[in-house]
Amino acid sequence: MPILSKGWILTCGVAALIAAACVGRPEPARAQFGINIGGFPLGINLHGGFRYRGGRRHRAPRGEKSEDKDIGDSRRPGKPDKVITSAGAPTSAQQTKVLQKIVSSATISDVGSTKDLAEVGQQALSNDRKRDYTQKINDIIEKFKEEQRNGKDTTPGDVTAHGIEQSLEKAVKNAKLEVFERFVNEAWTSERLRAMILDRVFNDLRPLFEGNNRGNAPMDVLDSLIQRTAESIYRRIFETSELLASNRSSALFMQRLYQAHGALVDNDLRESADTMITKASMSAIGRYESAMRRDPDGYALRYRAQRIVFDCLSENVERMTSSETKIKTIGEIERKIAETGISQCSAWLENQFGSEKGDLKPQKPMPVRVIWSANGPKDDPSMYGRITF
Repeated sequence: MPILSKGWILTCGVAALIAAACVGRPEPARAQFGINIGGFPLGINLHGGFRYRGGRRHRAPRGEKSEDKDIGDSRRPGKPDKVITSAGAPTSAQQTKVLQKIVSSATISDVGSTKDLAEVGQQALSNDRKRDYTQKINDIIEKFKEEQRNGKDTTPGDVTAHGIEQSLEKAVKNAKLEVFERFVNEAWTSERLRAMILDRVFNDLRPLFEGNNRGNAPMDVLDSLIQRTAESIYRRIFETSELLASNRSSALFMQRLYQAHGALVDNDLRESADTMITKASMSAIGRYESAMRRDPDGYALRYRAQRIVFDCLSENVERMTSSETKIKTIGEIERKIAETGISQCSAWLENQFGSEKGDLKPQKPMPVRVIWSANGPKDDPSMYGRITF
C-alpha cells in the first residue's frame, strides 16, 4: 500500500468537504418576507441549516428532520397527497399561528436573533388569543357538553353560541362598557372587552353545574352570570384606567418641575417630590373617605381624586418652587405643596365630587390623557373614536 503524503491527504480532505457542501446542502433560494407583527415591520431572509438550542445556534445534523418543516411539506414518503377544499380564507388566529411558526424557525442576521423573533411571535399570538372572543364562546359550549356527558344527561340544553353572543352584546351595552371603546390609543378594544368578560365567565361556570341538574344548566342562568360579570369588568377597568391616569399625572408634575428649573432640580428633590405630592393628595382627599367607601366605584374614585390633586399641583408648580435664588429649599417646597393641596386643590375636588357630607356626584370614565383644571376635565375630540351611543 503506497504511503500518501500529508499534503495529498489534506488536499483530498478539503476537496471532499467542498463536494459535500455543494452536493449535499444546496444553497436555498433567499425568500424576502415583509411581516408586520405588533406594529413593527420585519424584513426577513429565510436561510436553512441552523436552529437554536438554549439560546445557542447549532448546525442541524445532515439527514435529521427539522422540527419546523411540518408546514406545507408534501414530499414526505408514505404520505398520500390530499386535496383540501377551503371554505374561505384562514381565520386571523390561523394566520397568526402560521406567521409565528415561520418567524420562530428563521435564522436572521440582519434584523435580530431567532430567539428575539420567536418571542415577538409568541407575544403576537398571545395578544391575538386575548382578543379572540369567538373561541372563548366555543370553549364555554364545550364545557357545557363535557358537564352533560359527566352527568349522563341526554336531554338537549338551550345554551347555544348564538345565545351567548346575544347575551354578551346585551351585557356590554347594559354595563356601559362601550364608553371605554371610544378612548383612542387605549387597550379597551371591542374584542378585548368581550374576551375579558368571557374569560371571567368561563372561570365562574362551576357553580352553575352544582346540584341535581346533571350538567344541564339553562341559558337564563348563564345569561345572568354574563350580565354580572360585565358589571364587574366595568368596575375593574374604571379602576385600572384611573390608576394609570394618576401615575401619568404624577409624572407630569416632575416634568413641569424640570421645565421650570432644569438642572437646579437635584437628586434629593427628585427623590422626595413624589412623597411630597402624595402626602398633599392624602390630606386633600381625606374628607371624602367615608363617601368613597359607600360608593361601588370607591377605589376608582380615590385614584381620580389623587389624579385631580396632582394636576392641581402641576399647574402651581412654578409658584410653589420658585424663589429669588430661582428655586426654594426642599423644606420650603414641601410646605408650599402641602398648603396648596389644602387651599386650592380641595376646591378642585369639591367641584368634581361635591360636598363630602352626602353622596358623591356620579362619575364617568375619562381617557387617561385628560388633564383636570379648576373647572373640570379638559379633553378634546381627538381623544375619542367615532363610536356613538
